[in-house]
Amino acid sequence: MTVTEAKILTVETIPKYLESHLTSLQGVVDTLDGIEVTTIAGGNVNYAFCIKLGNGSTIFLKQAPEFVAIFGPDGFPLTSERMQREMDVYNEWKDMLGEELSKKYLPTIHFFDKSCMVVIMEFFDGYDLLDHVLVDRAGDYHPNVGQSLGDFLGKTHARTHASKVSAERKEHLIKHYENREMRDIQLEFVFTKCYKEATDEQRAGLDVTPEFMGEIELLKKQYDGESSSNLVLSHGDIHPGSVMVDSSGNTKVIDPEFTIYGPPGLDVGSLLSGYCLGAIHQAYSNNPNGVDRIVDGAKEIWDSYAKAMKEEGLEDFLPAIEVESVGFTVAEICRTALEFAGGRKWLQFENADTKAAAKKAALQVVGNCMIARHKGGMDLLFSETKSVSVRR
Repeated sequence: MTVTEAKILTVETIPKYLESHLTSLQGVVDTLDGIEVTTIAGGNVNYAFCIKLGNGSTIFLKQAPEFVAIFGPDGFPLTSERMQREMDVYNEWKDMLGEELSKKYLPTIHFFDKSCMVVIMEFFDGYDLLDHVLVDRAGDYHPNVGQSLGDFLGKTHARTHASKVSAERKEHLIKHYENREMRDIQLEFVFTKCYKEATDEQRAGLDVTPEFMGEIELLKKQYDGESSSNLVLSHGDIHPGSVMVDSSGNTKVIDPEFTIYGPPGLDVGSLLSGYCLGAIHQAYSNNPNGVDRIVDGAKEIWDSYAKAMKEEGLEDFLPAIEVESVGFTVAEICRTALEFAGGRKWLQFENADTKAAAKKAALQVVGNCMIARHKGGMDLLFSETKSVSVRR
């Protein structure tokens, strides 16, 4: 289903759009009196809006255009079908988690319009994006967050693991969640562009040897699904900007449009990269307690993930997943430190010297872990991240 430029919603056109779908939204939007629509900034791929209703409640609307929203219609082309896959993976997760855990970890979807690729879901009032918490609130988050994230990933990974599903089910997952357009974006922007285009100044602190690039090529192959014996239904982009949390530790996973049937280490590594970057950010904000808190939270994610995988009978795969996860973690740290991760909050400092030092420290973590991860695993990653406070 193609979403033409004429179908793109705006603050001005959303009230009329809602009016045309009031029947489908019954019980969610009963009247348009007093409605207020505002744009939510910060996203790159989609258009997003906060809609305050006259009854005091709030809903969230997201639309997937045929291009990367931040670049506009003449920029990077995409297919809006990614929104359909997002809805599909939410339904997959709900089926495998059951009602209680689905309510705990996932947003409530009120309405999906395939013709315009629009989804309307609950608005998380009182929640913050986890990346904002790790940076702006000095890592001061509820300890339940790490446990919840590890449990969510462990359960959804285990219940779709290539070794646990039938051949027919595996074939369906590989084909339906191949997600080639979004996967090609990641292959280019996460695993290729930053190494081709980074300047010597940006790479300061990192020795890009042939052995190092061999590890990047290995991660690219794993991401592209070449290891068919160790695949899971993956969120595909679960960095802390895809997680909402509140002060009580409630945790919601959002934005799975990059979903693929791919390596389990992708999700674990993407999530842990934000924690490691958050810890480095706190180290250069002169907050050693924040560093300790964040690294402890990262450990909780891995421990909770391993526990869930063991309970599902996948203990034998954990050593390989551990090494893979560390690789994806430091690959994401690397492209962020090289300044190829867009406008993410990590390592952004007003003082130029502080910013340069923080980026260099992040690249040292990458260099110390990328190859040595095959022996050091998570212990190496966490010790290297924590030692940033000592080294600076």
